[in-house]
Amino acid sequence: MKGAEPLAGAAFSTAARLGADRTVVQLVRTTVEDTVVGADSAPGHERSDRFEIAVRVHRDGAVGVADGPLLDRHSVLDLTERAAELARASGAGRSVRPAQRPAPGNPQERVYRSPVAIDPFSLSPGERAEPLREARARALAVAGCTHAVVRASAYRRESMLLSSDGDRHHLESTQTGGWLTAAADGPSGPATRSYPDRTGRHDMGGWEHVHGLDLPGGAERAAREAVLLSRAKPCPSGTGPAVIDSSQLTLQIHESIGHPLELDRILGWELDYAGGSFVGLTDVGHLAYASDQVTVVADPVSGRGVGSMPWDDEGTPTAVTPLIDRGLLVGLLSSTTSTAAAGLPSAPGSARTEGAGLPLVRMTNINLQPGSGSLGDLLSDMGDGLLISGNQSFSIDDDRDRFHFSCELAWRVRGGRLVEPLRAPRYHGRTLDFWRSCQRVAGAEEWAMHSVTFCMKGNPIQTARVGHGAAPALFSEVSYGSWE
Repeated sequence: MKGAEPLAGAAFSTAARLGADRTVVQLVRTTVEDTVVGADSAPGHERSDRFEIAVRVHRDGAVGVADGPLLDRHSVLDLTERAAELARASGAGRSVRPAQRPAPGNPQERVYRSPVAIDPFSLSPGERAEPLREARARALAVAGCTHAVVRASAYRRESMLLSSDGDRHHLESTQTGGWLTAAADGPSGPATRSYPDRTGRHDMGGWEHVHGLDLPGGAERAAREAVLLSRAKPCPSGTGPAVIDSSQLTLQIHESIGHPLELDRILGWELDYAGGSFVGLTDVGHLAYASDQVTVVADPVSGRGVGSMPWDDEGTPTAVTPLIDRGLLVGLLSSTTSTAAAGLPSAPGSARTEGAGLPLVRMTNINLQPGSGSLGDLLSDMGDGLLISGNQSFSIDDDRDRFHFSCELAWRVRGGRLVEPLRAPRYHGRTLDFWRSCQRVAGAEEWAMHSVTFCMKGNPIQTARVGHGAAPALFSEVSYGSWE
């Protein structure tokens, strides 16, 4: 990143003069290009670029952070002086443990760029719109489909993390995603169906990922299901077995496993906006979070989920972290700062920031590990019940205990076979009751990586992109009904 070293050097010398023990400078450039094809207008294209800098000054166990747009050398010095003053004021009378620091050693220089076969930013707007136009045409060719909107997104984040210790970490992440919504209006009312997920399926990689989604093929299926829903009965109310598909389990994992296991929430640091957690520090190693069919890991290193990263925004290396092992809570999501405050041993990093703000404890790729068998095997095991798919909306309380999800489509299942589509399904419950009722998770052939690109947290609010891998799963006791 051109010009990073001189700017960081100016910040380091200014902070040292003002009493800093250590200073970290992070420069972040974020570029997003969105393409949409819908209605009768020409394809829409939007591009945004942000170039930001943060200065983090460590002094006497306290940290002061100041961030803003990168303008010039004077703006960097102003941020440094502000961060140094915040560190000084925060450290006065401070009694909590200081953030853990790596043992002294040789400065580390690391560079990582996520693999890309087709650079999305090298394509013209017309090239990006071509598969979207085809998908929309395929959806509208289905009798009864009245409307279709198709979208694709390209995202690139380049981060340069420099410390006064001599560490230099340069990370470039490129992600792409695509999705569509088809609509129909029939005797039962208007209905929509999404493919592959309502807010897109994003992945680490280039435009080859968008091609791999097969949006034209998915458009036909989404349109047919929208037409079915426009003529379908509403989902009945009841309690009983249900299979939840992997697209809906993405949000279920995100809201009722990922967020409750964030250490900063458990410590109460997020109570003013994002909320707390029903989980306590002493629950680790003791709490039966789920049935023995459920194993969940945080995995930022093994796949192409959008939460992948070799190190976090504190410079801490990442690794696979077990969270739930055959139902037992065994780990938490944390950061160097939060583990130090809690008096816990250091752990693989999961601190991230939007732009160049203050790093927060974040999910990486929180994955429900596959079990065995196909979706058909789960339906056979269930016999009679519901298959629920496609998130519509959700709500969950501040402590992540009670949840409510509205979905796009349910199928009535009898004798292990899909017999009737049902519109506007919803289900609700309590986190531990729900996960403890899991009877089976489908196998690797049904497992898919999904994404959440709108996870908001912090004050001021930061938005993060996280991944969730899952296969469909069977639950024995689900309370369901209709959201209409």
